Amino acid sequence: MQRALFFLIGISFLACQPSAKSTEDQPQKDSTQTVQSTTDSTVIDLVAKKASLGTPETITVTNDPVFHRNKTFAAIPLVTVLKQIPAYARLKPEETQVVFECEDGYNPSMPLSKVLTSKAYLAVKDKDAPAGEDWTTLQKGPETKKIAPFYICYTDVKGDDPTYKWPYNLVRISLTSASKETAALFPKHDDSVVKGYGLFKTHCLTCHALNGVGGTLGPELNQPKSVTEYWKTEDLKAFIANPESYRNKVKMPKLGLKKKEIDEIVGYLSYMAKQ
Repeated sequence: MQRALFFLIGISFLACQPSAKSTEDQPQKDSTQTVQSTTDSTVIDLVAKKASLGTPETITVTNDPVFHRNKTFAAIPLVTVLKQIPAYARLKPEETQVVFECEDGYNPSMPLSKVLTSKAYLAVKDKDAPAGEDWTTLQKGPETKKIAPFYICYTDVKGDDPTYKWPYNLVRISLTSASKETAALFPKHDDSVVKGYGLFKTHCLTCHALNGVGGTLGPELNQPKSVTEYWKTEDLKAFIANPESYRNKVKMPKLGLKKKEIDEIVGYLSYMAKQ
């Protein structure tokens, strides 16, 4: 439901993020994306740490928004996993974003404080899967979706709340400064597009980067040239409203956004074209 949000170009870039490796003679450049040292690491490689993530428990998710039915998983409380990130203990939840990094480049983020106030889990196995398999095959139209190796889900959150992210095909989790994201994206010089900024963060940033911040499943929207500079405004708005009317086999679904909300998002993108 949330994975293909706001594909403005309609092209999916499969940008698998490789596991980070630290060596003494090759320090990493960005601690939010790679492991710098044992004590400063803000990242956990879920695949590499699978055996030591914790003891799974059985949970039931009502009306799971990915599978569209009630589901049962073997899962580990997400906070248990987060506590294994060395930098976790020194970070302030209200100043920190949790970034979920998926194999296909889908990189949604949430405030750490919001994650900690929900019953969030890292699902490691689908207990409804056929015998001998860890996950049920998920078919969405002509596409078969890969859920493995991990999936974030909740037992106390409604699936239609766009502020909660349900990423599957998850491979890594990183912690980053909320102020860093805000500095890159917040419209500091125009209060009239703040609402569009909020809508963009909720519906678009999970798949698209803006000024280098955001997902990589879809294309960067502002560098080196803003999408608003080479799309006609009315076509861009119409594409967001109904992508299939512009491209066959486009992966972006109808987002259900109101006309005014689309206007707000495009207004924000137009502002950011100069930033």
